[in-house]
Amino acid sequence: MTSSAKLAISIASYRDHHSDDIRRRALERLYERRATVDELIDVLERYQQERQGTLAPCIDITVGRTWS
Repeated sequence: MTSSAKLAISIASYRDHHSDDIRRRALERLYERRATVDELIDVLERYQQERQGTLAPCIDITVGRTWS
């Protein structure tokens, strides 16, 4: 194998490894974002449940209204 062929294989190998590394890091960031979104959803759901327990029930204000 010539030195230029070895260099070509070496460069291709580097690109493959480099691309895999970039994809792995991007996937890690996506998983981190997913975990953050899941946590945010949980917090918002708990907040909503707590607020529903403290709010007075809604009433229809049009029930007692009479027009003259």
